Amino acid sequence: MTAVTPTRASSTPARVFSERNQGTTVQNLPLSHLSIEVGHFYMDDLENGEAPIRRQFERVKPWLDAAMATVVCGEEKPRISTCFLIDDYFQRWPDASEIMEKLLRLARESGVAIDYVARESSCARRLDGFGVAELVARRILEEPEPENSTGGRPPTAHTGWLSNGRPPREATVLNVMEAHDWEAASEYGKRNHSIFLDVELWKDRAEPGADEEEVLSQRLYSCPFLAAVWQLVRLGLLRKDGAPALEVTDWDGHWRDEWSQFPDIVKVNPQAKPFYAYRSLSIMPQHFLGIEHAVRTIIDHVLLDQPVVESLLLRAQDKKIILPSAVADRISHHFLEGGQ
Repeated sequence: MTAVTPTRASSTPARVFSERNQGTTVQNLPLSHLSIEVGHFYMDDLENGEAPIRRQFERVKPWLDAAMATVVCGEEKPRISTCFLIDDYFQRWPDASEIMEKLLRLARESGVAIDYVARESSCARRLDGFGVAELVARRILEEPEPENSTGGRPPTAHTGWLSNGRPPREATVLNVMEAHDWEAASEYGKRNHSIFLDVELWKDRAEPGADEEEVLSQRLYSCPFLAAVWQLVRLGLLRKDGAPALEVTDWDGHWRDEWSQFPDIVKVNPQAKPFYAYRSLSIMPQHFLGIEHAVRTIIDHVLLDQPVVESLLLRAQDKKIILPSAVADRISHHFLEGGQ
C-alpha cells in the first residue's frame, strides 16, 4: 500500500472569520503533531458482538500506519497520539466497564493502539453553569446575506440551524391563480456551482417562555455540532478562561459501570504522546462523510479566542511546523470503503 498524506474531505474554499480579543491568559498545552481518531461506533454497535468491531479496527490499521509514517513536523521527531470517542450522548448502556474492556482488547488484538478515550456527552455537559457546547454555540457567526435578500430567516441562536448559503425560496403568492416563482439555493463563496448545506445544530425542548437556564439544560445537540466541539477540543482551541474546556485524566486502572462516572478524557496509555495536537485526522466509516461536511461548515463559522489561535500559530512557527491559519484546514479525514 502506498502511504499518502491524509487530506480533508472537502477542498472547497470557505470564508473564515476571526476577531481580536484581549485579556485572555492562554495556558500552553503539551501538543502532539497529529491526533488520530481510530474509528467510530454508535453505542449499539459496541453492544452487538465482537466481529463488527474487530473488522472495523482491522480496516483502520493500514491507514493508521500510513498516517503515522507520513507526518511532517519540521525539525522535531513526530509526536502522534490516538483517541477514541465513546458515543454516550444519544444512547447509554449500563455495562460501561464491559464495553470499555472489550473495545480496548479488540483494538489491541487488531494492532490499533488507543491512547485516550473521551465521552461525547462531555462535549455537551453542563456543570456549575458551564456548558462546553455553549462555548461554541455562543461563538457561531453567520455570514451576512446578500443585499437582495428578504432577511426572513431567523438567526441561528433562535433556530438552531446554520447555513453555508442562501436557502431556496418561493415568492409570496399574492393570488391563488399565480404560479410559484422558485429560486435555487446559493452557496456563499461558491466556485462555479453551489453545494448548499443547512445544518441542524440543536433542538430546544423547553416549553415556550422558559428561562435561559432551563432552555440550555434541556437542549439536545446534534451529532455534527458535538463532532465540531470534539475537533476543537482535540486541536487545543476550545478554552474556558485560557484553560482547556475538557481536561485529560490518567486512568486509575478501574472502569466504572456508569458512563457518567467516567472522566471527560481518559489517558489509557501511560506512554502516550499529548492528547491535544496541531492537527487532527479521523478514520471512520464512509457513512460519516455527511456529518463531517457539516462539521467543517460549523467550524468555519466559529469565532475562536484570538489569543488562543495566535498562541498555537506562534508555537508552530517557532518549531518550523506548517500550520494552516484556517482551523478547518487542520482537520483531515479518511473514510473507510464499504460498510462496517
